[in-house]
This record gives sequence, C-alpha cells and structure tokens, in this order.
Amino acid sequence: MLWLCKATRSYGLDVIKSFYYDIHPNNMHPEDFLSLDEWHRLLAAAPTPREAALMWLMAGCGLRVSEVAALKADHVDGTGGYLHVVNGKGSKQRTSIIPKPVLKALEVHLQGRESGYIFEGRDEGHISTRQIQRLMDEAAENAGLQETRPGKVRQRKRITPHLLRHSFSRWSLDAGIDIAYLQQQLGHSSLNTTAIYLKARPNHRRRAYEDAGFDKMLNRQ
Repeated sequence: MLWLCKATRSYGLDVIKSFYYDIHPNNMHPEDFLSLDEWHRLLAAAPTPREAALMWLMAGCGLRVSEVAALKADHVDGTGGYLHVVNGKGSKQRTSIIPKPVLKALEVHLQGRESGYIFEGRDEGHISTRQIQRLMDEAAENAGLQETRPGKVRQRKRITPHLLRHSFSRWSLDAGIDIAYLQQQLGHSSLNTTAIYLKARPNHRRRAYEDAGFDKMLNRQ
C-alpha cells in the first residue's frame, strides 16, 4: 500500500480495521451501532436479494463477515430455524438461531438452491470479505448514511460488517435477550466479551431488575 496516495491508504486501513475491531467499553458510543431506522434505510438500499441476505445475516444473526462469506446452503436448517457456523473464530463451530426475517431473506436469495456457497465469488469460491465491504459501501451511500469519494469515505457512520454485528448485539439486549444466549449466538468464548455490551446499556440492567420484580421483593414485608 506504500505506493498509494495517503487518502487511499487511510481508506484501505479503515476497511481492514473494520474486520478486526473489538469494542472496548471506554470508547463505545452511539456511532458504534445503527438505530433501527438507519438499519431499515440501509436494507431498503440493497440493490438485490443477495445484498439484503448478506446484511440480514450480520444484523439479524450477529455473524462475523468471514462467517457470512464462507456459508454454504446446506449449513441452513430452515425447518428447525438454525444455522450451522462451521468456520467460526478460532475454527470453532456453533449453531446459531435464524430469526424469521433472516430466513425469508435467505430463501429469496437462494431460490431453492441447496448446495454450494450461499454467496458465490467471481471464480469458483465464495465471496471475499473485501467485496462484502464494497457492497455495503454502495448500499450505505444509496441510503444516505455515508458518501464515498475517491480515496476516502465521508460519513455519519462508517458502515462496516462489524457495525451490523454490534447493532445485532445491542438490539438483542434491548429486546431482553439473556446475555448467556447472546454469547452463544455471537460465538464468544468468554462471557466477559459479551458483557462489554451491557456496560454500554445501563438501562438494560435497570429494566431487567424491574421486570424480575426485584424492587417488589425487597419491599415485601
């Protein structure tokens, strides 16, 4: 990348970092997530069912971009509503829940295909993570969430695959999903990693105590 202009190098590094970035509680802020309104704007800007299915898997299942790229059609259990992730981080395998909107998006994209990579690449292999980022850049630009210019990206938010995964985590906690279930869905080896999202959502903890009737229990005579 040394022969590229400074702006182009900076853009390239931003893309690379987006694949490996891990949220730290000290620097978590609203820009690390999409609001549901922003998500629907991004989804509406997907040019084909292929792009929509790509984004649904990250925002609706919490998959990593590398996991999405290598998914095969026979990894999807549409009847049971499960997804078999066989190339997780550290070569670990796991079973993830497929919410109905995600399953519907996959069915529209696959059109009955039951074998091979879900997202085929230009050659015989699967789509690359870099190509997924480019597709997301195009959708985000069409949605008005970011503006791509030669050598740089001007944006309100940097729309990356990992941003969708972070958004899934936040939405899950907002919906009241148990953090232990979220850990399994995300494929985190340690609950401490998943707990980082709780530190950014103190209201979630308060609501959990209220919903459990903790205040009433303490006040019981």
